[in-house]
Amino acid sequence: MSSDVRRQRRELTLGIAIVAVLMLGLAVSATGYLLTRNAGLAEPPDAKPAPEHSALALVEPPGAPGPGGPFTLAALRSTVSLPQPMVDVLTTAGMSDGLRKTAVQGDVTVGLYALTTGDPAGAVRAYGAGEALQGLVAEKDLSLDGVIVYGTPVGAPLARFGTAYVLYDRVVVVETTGRGDPARDVFRTTLHRQVDLAPPTARS
Repeated sequence: MSSDVRRQRRELTLGIAIVAVLMLGLAVSATGYLLTRNAGLAEPPDAKPAPEHSALALVEPPGAPGPGGPFTLAALRSTVSLPQPMVDVLTTAGMSDGLRKTAVQGDVTVGLYALTTGDPAGAVRAYGAGEALQGLVAEKDLSLDGVIVYGTPVGAPLARFGTAYVLYDRVVVVETTGRGDPARDVFRTTLHRQVDLAPPTARS
């Protein structure tokens, strides 16, 4: 057997071994992801009847009231600040009404939104994609089943926390912006009050 043939066989064997290791690693990673994707997430309360209108879908945010009230899809595209991928989904699927409540507690700004749409699940997915594009990452310790929370990395000078979840034909958004610990604390408290009032209706 020539040295070239032996070398080719060694290279082929090595290549097969590398591919097998990579495939095994991918399989283990995928299995781990599927097993842990929602492991340990707290369960929100059971779903309640659908609110009759958006004002009943949102709690009052803590602090001094800020700008708020009903808004249209046109306002969402121009003056109401939400992640662009979510705006795109709401534009395509339609948004029959929107309601915003804001407040300021200390140096933390709180925003709550209820958006009625034909594709609430798609809008929630797009919200997550938009947060990721802005550098926010999933915060497992703040998240609930069906309510994935995103936040800025630790140490960011201006912290942001936000989530969007499905409430029947609505999307509910909860956001806070401010210094790290206060923004996190206000977010956690506001989210728990919001979920107690109107639990998510879509879960894993």
